[in-house]
Amino acid sequence: MDLADIENRIERLIEGAFGRLSRKGLQPSEIGKKVVRQMELEKRIGVRGPIVPNHYMILLSPDDFDSLADISSALHSELLALVQETARERHYKFVGFVDVGIDVDSEIPRGTFAIESQYQEDPEYMGHLYLEMPNGMRVPLGDAPVTIGRLPGSTIVIDEPRVSRRHAEVSVGEDGYVRIRDLGSTNGTRVNGLAVTDSTARDGDEIDVGGVKIRIGRQ
Repeated sequence: MDLADIENRIERLIEGAFGRLSRKGLQPSEIGKKVVRQMELEKRIGVRGPIVPNHYMILLSPDDFDSLADISSALHSELLALVQETARERHYKFVGFVDVGIDVDSEIPRGTFAIESQYQEDPEYMGHLYLEMPNGMRVPLGDAPVTIGRLPGSTIVIDEPRVSRRHAEVSVGEDGYVRIRDLGSTNGTRVNGLAVTDSTARDGDEIDVGGVKIRIGRQ
């Protein structure tokens, strides 16, 4: 995955929400760049190599926050992918699962933003299984099943016509294997190219949900 592609998608998302921005307005390209700069500023040297914060909060003015409300979910996904891909490319490690939040701060002037970062350690992070989306976003696999579909209440919402409203469910069994169940989808679910209705998989395998490729990984 190309970092420039992620940054361009973030820029297009924000420009779409604001229309053509004036030079004095919120500069979309700066958000992704400043997140990466924040990673560098807060980088530390750990026993396994360089580590960076795993929690980031983007603080916007009330007006800018309201303007971005309709794309907040997509923007969150792209910023999350940017952090994870930057760390992978530069060989940085995290102490817990990564999260990027967007919030409002009445003290921030319109057209500007601030970023706060934290190290939030999760002792169970190493060895955790996760699902990696095409944009790089990672969804952890834990005790609760992960549902995939177009339905807004799904754990992973995929707005693609070939994906059913309730398409598939992914969970982790007591044996440590990942279980994939097709939920009666129209276009089916595949694991490593083979159609499945109820199957097991492991880290490194690829799930195909209506043409959308999701990789099982282990951190």
